[in-house]
Amino acid sequence: MQIALNFLFLFSFYLFPPKILCDSTCYDAKQEELDHHLATKTPYRVIANVNDKKIEFDQCFPIRMWGIFRHGTRNPSKKQIRRMKTTLSEHRDAILAKGALCERDKEQFRTWKVHLNEDEEKFLVPEGEVELIELAERTQNRFPDLLFDQYDNLTYKFKYTHTQRAKKSAEGFATGLFGRDNIRQVWYPEPESRDPILRFYKRCSRWKVEVDKNPDAMEQVRLFISSEIFRAFLEGLRVKTGILDLTAEDARLMYTTCAFETAWDRHRISPWCSLFTRDSIKIMEFLEDLEYYWIDGYGYELTYKQACPAAQNMFEHLNPNAKHPNITLYFTHSGTLLKYLAFLNLYRDQQPLLHTSFGGNYSWRSSLIDTFASNILFVTFSCPSGAKVLTMHQERVVTVPGCPLDSPLCDYAQFEEIFQQRINECNFEQMCTIS
Repeated sequence: MQIALNFLFLFSFYLFPPKILCDSTCYDAKQEELDHHLATKTPYRVIANVNDKKIEFDQCFPIRMWGIFRHGTRNPSKKQIRRMKTTLSEHRDAILAKGALCERDKEQFRTWKVHLNEDEEKFLVPEGEVELIELAERTQNRFPDLLFDQYDNLTYKFKYTHTQRAKKSAEGFATGLFGRDNIRQVWYPEPESRDPILRFYKRCSRWKVEVDKNPDAMEQVRLFISSEIFRAFLEGLRVKTGILDLTAEDARLMYTTCAFETAWDRHRISPWCSLFTRDSIKIMEFLEDLEYYWIDGYGYELTYKQACPAAQNMFEHLNPNAKHPNITLYFTHSGTLLKYLAFLNLYRDQQPLLHTSFGGNYSWRSSLIDTFASNILFVTFSCPSGAKVLTMHQERVVTVPGCPLDSPLCDYAQFEEIFQQRINECNFEQMCTIS
């Protein structure tokens, strides 16, 4: 028993070195680049591709576009806001009384307050609007021959889910394309709370039971929380905060608050981030990666197979002979983006992500693939040798497995063939019915 306790102390000493346990040296969260490790709450500015040079290929011309966009930075949920005002405020008082922080960091906590109303839960914040405006401007610069700055509903199709954050994100993107004075002319169809394309998983009862609400789906998360690595981290956090009964759930609340408050303001790091180091924040990040892998990624086949209606819609709009508007832009949520990435077979390692994967080199990193304002974009090009498809994720060209690695463009016929069987066998009602 004593050996185990000694190990935990030494491990926590490694994660929380003396310079941040004493109150004489302030912690520079900015220098540690903690905003790069905030999982699905990572602000898009961290990974945005600012190189918006026109994308062109010899004798090829862009003719169609289909894209899915996650909403921008938002407020927390009602439950999180309530816990920030109660549990976290109590922890703040305890930290000020007993925590091992420098005076500057304590001052940040003294002035910390929750300025949120529960009736504004999950609302898009100003930073979220800016993310979509800037993203639209860069996308337009890359494809100026396709994304005209004059709107008409024969060229453009916008659609968003039945949420304030998706609606405002769509309007932000439209502002980036057409200018704020011209967005009133943009037409949007009536949003659906359980949209079959934009939020297909809301209609999949079987997935809700077998994955989303299934305790077994969180087994790897529970195993990591009970691991020596996480227990040592938690013990170190107790030392730093002075809260001896601090739980894993408390640590997640602190991490989530650090993420939200940092995402909201590009000029300020949340005081809650000062409780983490470059090493320890990666533990919280990995915990999130595990959860999203097993709930929204490759953990269960049904999770990504149910995305086939979205894929059907994609091919209907990308087809060079389609009668739909040339540009289709959907504004939705993390759950849609992640499941669609898995449907495309992107960011998949040979081995599943397990609680023992921490510290390893794995691809399913939510801080990179599912930030606020994440996006997947497909562009059909007309070329002398036939139609071709360009795939972009987070504004960068990616290769869909099955397409050639030596070219950014994939023959449309080849691209279609990769998904043909899954689309032909896409019986959504059957796969989502609880047996």
